[in-house]
Amino acid sequence: MRITQALTGLICLLGVILFLYATPNFYIELRDHCIDQECIAFYDTPPSSEWLRARGLSNIWFAGAYTGLYALFGLIYMGVGLIVYRQKSTELIGQVAAIALVLQGFSFTTVPLILQNIHPVITFVVGFLSSVSFLALMTLFFLFPNGKFNPRWTRYLLIAILIPGVLKGLFPGTKVDLQTISGPLFMIWVLIWMVSLITIQIYRYRKVLGPLERQQTKWAISGMSVAIFGLLVITLAHILQDDLLQRNPALLFLSEVVLIFSMMLLPVSLLFALLRRKLWDIDPIVNRTLLYGMLSLFVIIIYISVVWYIGFLFQTASQWLNSLIATGLVAILFAPIKERLQRWINRFMYGENDDPLAVLVRLGQKLENPLSPYDALNVVVRTVKEALKLPYAGLSLHQSGETLIVAEEGEQQELPTSFPLVHRGETLGNLLVSARSPGESFSVSDHRFLNMLVHQTGAIVKSATASIDLHQVAEDLRDSRERLVLAREEERRRLRRNLHDDLAPRLAALALTASAAETLLQSDPARTKSILVELQTVIRSTVSDIRRLVHDLRPPALDELGLAGAIQERIHDLCRPLKPLASGEGNSHAAPAALDFRLHAPDKLPMLPAAVEVAAFRIVTEAIVNVVRHANATFCEVHIRLGQALEVEIIDDGQGDLDKLGRQSAAAGGIGTHSMRERAEELGGYCLIEAVQPRGTKVRAYLPITDTEQGSESA
Repeated sequence: MRITQALTGLICLLGVILFLYATPNFYIELRDHCIDQECIAFYDTPPSSEWLRARGLSNIWFAGAYTGLYALFGLIYMGVGLIVYRQKSTELIGQVAAIALVLQGFSFTTVPLILQNIHPVITFVVGFLSSVSFLALMTLFFLFPNGKFNPRWTRYLLIAILIPGVLKGLFPGTKVDLQTISGPLFMIWVLIWMVSLITIQIYRYRKVLGPLERQQTKWAISGMSVAIFGLLVITLAHILQDDLLQRNPALLFLSEVVLIFSMMLLPVSLLFALLRRKLWDIDPIVNRTLLYGMLSLFVIIIYISVVWYIGFLFQTASQWLNSLIATGLVAILFAPIKERLQRWINRFMYGENDDPLAVLVRLGQKLENPLSPYDALNVVVRTVKEALKLPYAGLSLHQSGETLIVAEEGEQQELPTSFPLVHRGETLGNLLVSARSPGESFSVSDHRFLNMLVHQTGAIVKSATASIDLHQVAEDLRDSRERLVLAREEERRRLRRNLHDDLAPRLAALALTASAAETLLQSDPARTKSILVELQTVIRSTVSDIRRLVHDLRPPALDELGLAGAIQERIHDLCRPLKPLASGEGNSHAAPAALDFRLHAPDKLPMLPAAVEVAAFRIVTEAIVNVVRHANATFCEVHIRLGQALEVEIIDDGQGDLDKLGRQSAAAGGIGTHSMRERAEELGGYCLIEAVQPRGTKVRAYLPITDTEQGSESA
């Protein structure tokens, strides 16, 4: 890097020295040898002494005007190039930019022509620097602003453009000079590299670059567009009206002023872009430049076309009449053309913020197609992004106490601006949009457009969110049914295993034992008696196991005592002195003697669906067992209420640690708080467990009663 840095410095220094040496010689050449005759330093037709004297000018004025104009051009380019070299010489892009700017300031004008006849070596050096200038300038814009070829095929396009340019600079007027070979072919090559510079920058801006690099590119494209526009206008003027320009030295100098000043905007814009300091919003400048540049072009085309057509149609030689008619027509068309151009440029740069109705119509047409809720939200976001030419648009919704981004397009450049989505007073979420450039704010028309859009799309978002909620409910219901089916299948498997592996062999053994007793009844009565005693013990044990299986399916107390009676019996069982639990359950303890249970229930409950009874009994049983084992409470109240649904409520004054309650319940072998909720949700209800202030816990279960539940049971 140091070698290239030093080489860049030497090339820039050589260009500056040659320019400083050539400028005074250029002035002398114009003053002494370019009046009334052609000279090496001036490739256009020089003014005559009579033309100068008629206007009160001298050869000093002529030489000073051109020398001052070209010197100003060279100093601007070289000054900017040296500043870039000082600030960015450690980077490849900075080195290329410094060489391009310094040598462009030296070689673009006719000042170097004065050095060609001094010595062949100097002539070669001037040609070499001109070639390097073109090479560096093309390379700069193909690498700008990050120093990379993106896309990669641009490197091959650059090589194809550079070869004719370098050959023309090193060997002008020879058989390898494209301009010498074919004039039209040379013009095609010029148009190709001019269009390529702007096209590649626009492509990289839209597809490759980041936020800061895009802002840099805006400045570069702005300066480059003005420079190329000025160059094209002056080139076309020389092609179409070269005789007029050559006969009028004033118009010739004016064309040179337009060209030089349009070209001087390029180094200024590159200086802002490369140093990346104070990158003010370039969009208003670009907007006005495009507007008045295109407007001027249209005015010129209309004026020339009208003058030519009227002269051709009426075969009149009265130029002032033709000009008067053309001027009047231009004056009439100026305002509507300006308005249409401004609207087109605004839409190109800022999107359709001036026509929200058209955007809403297009959005409605897109939503007429069958779309899923998420696709509909994506369509809304995509429409906003495309309509305003934004880098990012997103949609966040408030769901289940959280704010989630459900749709987005593009990449966030910075913290997006939020516009609330409100429908009938309810805030559904926010529309998130990023400004077109970092640090840029939305205009008044942008805010008006977005506010109108979010008001109109609130209903769309509400419909989509309702569909999403229904879909989520359906998913939850499907999951709940799957869990219920799995639980029932597991219960059936457990029952089958108990019946097949335990009860069936035991009953078979009982049959064999009874048969053995029958065989020994006559021969060995004592042995028969012993077998019968053992048979009685096994039968009692088998009966106990069968009763336990039946109890697991549905507690018998519910059929014998009803729901309230079964709960009361369970409370009585828990209030009896308990033995310490088995080893490994040391976190539990016996029920405190002072624990006071109170049951509040209707005097008589109607017949309830079996599933509701079982769920209520299991939930209440688990809750009061948790109170006894874990809460260290002094009282516990159980409320049973009946209306459109069965509602049970268990309140205690214990510790109220819900996390600890869930862990201890699961460790103790209970069904756990999660299973309590599942039992309620299976019936379409809910179960809430919450802490009570200042201490205690409340369990509240809501169990709907429907006719379809009659006779159903829960395992």
